[in-house]
Amino acid sequence: MKLSVTAGFLWLPINRTSPVEKLHFLSEGVKFREIDISLDPDHPEYYAAMDLTAHVGDVIEVCGSLPDRMLSALQFHDTQPDTGYSGRPLIHFTAPTGWINDPNGLVYADGVWLLYHQWNPYGTEWGNMHWGYAVSRDLITWEHKGVVMEPDEFGTVFSGCGWQDGENTAGFGKDALLFFYTAAGGCNQWSVDAGNQHTQRLAVSLDGGGKLLKKGSVLDHIKSGNRDPKVFYHQDSKAYIMVLFLDDYDFALFRSQDLVHWKESQRFSVPGMRECPDLFELPVENEPGRKKWVFWSADGLYQTGRFDGYRFDPESEVLCAYNTKLPYAAQTYAGVTDRKISIAWLRTENDRGNFRGMMSLPAELSLFRQNGRYRICFRPVRELWDCFRLCHEYTATDRSLILPLAGKPVIVKMVWKPGQEKTVTVGGRRIIAGAENSKLLLLIDRGIIEYWMEDGLFYGAVESDPDILSDQMEIHSGTETVQVFEYSRPLHLP
Repeated sequence: MKLSVTAGFLWLPINRTSPVEKLHFLSEGVKFREIDISLDPDHPEYYAAMDLTAHVGDVIEVCGSLPDRMLSALQFHDTQPDTGYSGRPLIHFTAPTGWINDPNGLVYADGVWLLYHQWNPYGTEWGNMHWGYAVSRDLITWEHKGVVMEPDEFGTVFSGCGWQDGENTAGFGKDALLFFYTAAGGCNQWSVDAGNQHTQRLAVSLDGGGKLLKKGSVLDHIKSGNRDPKVFYHQDSKAYIMVLFLDDYDFALFRSQDLVHWKESQRFSVPGMRECPDLFELPVENEPGRKKWVFWSADGLYQTGRFDGYRFDPESEVLCAYNTKLPYAAQTYAGVTDRKISIAWLRTENDRGNFRGMMSLPAELSLFRQNGRYRICFRPVRELWDCFRLCHEYTATDRSLILPLAGKPVIVKMVWKPGQEKTVTVGGRRIIAGAENSKLLLLIDRGIIEYWMEDGLFYGAVESDPDILSDQMEIHSGTETVQVFEYSRPLHLP
């Protein structure tokens, strides 16, 4: 069916109970978009928007198995639909609509924190993988900018990383932003028809990250679903390094002098570790002057060891950084020299509104040697404390303490005498601190609780009810001190 594009945004009425249909969009006979979507103009649960500003005034063709009656009911508007939802987190990043997963392209450039992410703008289930785009000045408050990379004939846009090329090494201009990503050939019909497989590709931004121009392949298909490139510069060996997931439990390292041509330097396997690899160096807090390299995978499994620019040699068994299963696919920021900052996807299940999934609060990473092992420590980024103020403080008590919540995100800092198990209940969710622990930090937001024990040696996140901030918190066992910090900046309520 042909549609006249009369305004910049095509509103798409979505109902999750409707069957998933594939739609192809063509302009002058040339395909420019393909999506899978559950449309229902008669009973929409919410609206998503497709940006067609580049085609205003054109006549496009929409092909698929949906009847013309449904397609003719679609409407064009000058603005995007309202995406407000009362259960949306207030300080955890979410997309306006649809499903999000892995953080991508994390880079700090010119005073701005850039956050790209896996995104299905057209449904709350995985699929249609695009890159979404958001910016922040403080790592806490984010402005979502919309789609920045779309699927094409090479595949859907899977995970990748960002790098600011301050030396113009790649030749696209000084301070150009380079984004390495996986084109997932075989994951959309477009790429199946073209016969393309998974490849690693490069996109470049010359405007600070708002527009990404696809430049082509930097690594051809190696095996199976090879994906998730992470790039950094290794000063000692004077080369750029790419770490890549191959298949099963296999990974590879590559070296480059120009960020465009890459040569494999190591291939290795770590049973249990899969996807979204990262490789970075961390200081050891209780051994001043010592640093260790960390090899990391999506589910928070890691090894510490040595890296010489060519090979990673593990010195530990596989360890687990997380206390819970919710965090996944974390990535560290490029462009930061004085600390290592990580963001993870929190794979929440609730999709009663118009979105699903969120990002963790950014965390600063370090190592701590304990019982002969180097363990990763997580702490909320220091910028978080600029957004909160102390509003209550309680002293030791031997009875249960009940604290009402007042609709704003809160941080709760607790200190116990070690020696007995402690239990905190918030909105029906129980968090148990073992007898060996004496410190617990909680951050409570709509639909999510993140917590850190023992100054970050233990980190976890649990999903909660979206109306948790209207509930109360119960603390059981003898508590020495409890401090409650309330979010102190204006909230932009949906």
